[in-house]
Amino acid sequence: MIYTTKELLDQGETEYSIRVKVSKGSLFLVERGIFSDKSIDYVDEAVICKKYPFAVLTGLSAFYFYGLTDQIPDHFYLATEQHSFPIRRDGIIQSYQDSSFFFVGIVKKEIDTGVICVYDLERMLIELIRLKEKYPPELYYEVLNSFRKMKNQLDFYKVNEYAKSFKNHYALLQRIKEVI
Repeated sequence: MIYTTKELLDQGETEYSIRVKVSKGSLFLVERGIFSDKSIDYVDEAVICKKYPFAVLTGLSAFYFYGLTDQIPDHFYLATEQHSFPIRRDGIIQSYQDSSFFFVGIVKKEIDTGVICVYDLERMLIELIRLKEKYPPELYYEVLNSFRKMKNQLDFYKVNEYAKSFKNHYALLQRIKEVI
């Protein structure tokens, strides 16, 4: 499990006891302010989501997480609200979204190393269609074909409700009906 310093302090630890546990090897320092009860040699989605709890995995990171593409992202793609502080860290590409639709479709998923915050499949379908021009054609069609294969698993009522949060929702829904 991954913990922040604040979470450990809230559990009754002190800064001194945290340092002692790290030196004894019962707690591991992942990066500044982030600890794990297991040795972690790499930064993964759970660490990023713990470090930036106001951000949501989106784009290629979410497509890869859901198995919609086999292209491994070379960065973590995070979405934040429009007026959020910028994330200044190598390996992260941040996009800003309007508050009116930022929270639509956010889910928390449990993975081996912790919990991540990611958009659900229905929201990612909307993101794929809405931001088609931002993706290379081969990636766009690979992910689109993956969505077509799993269309019976998608909740199109959710897609319809989510699309209402966007300004051009009629055109967006029409485009989704055409391609799926």
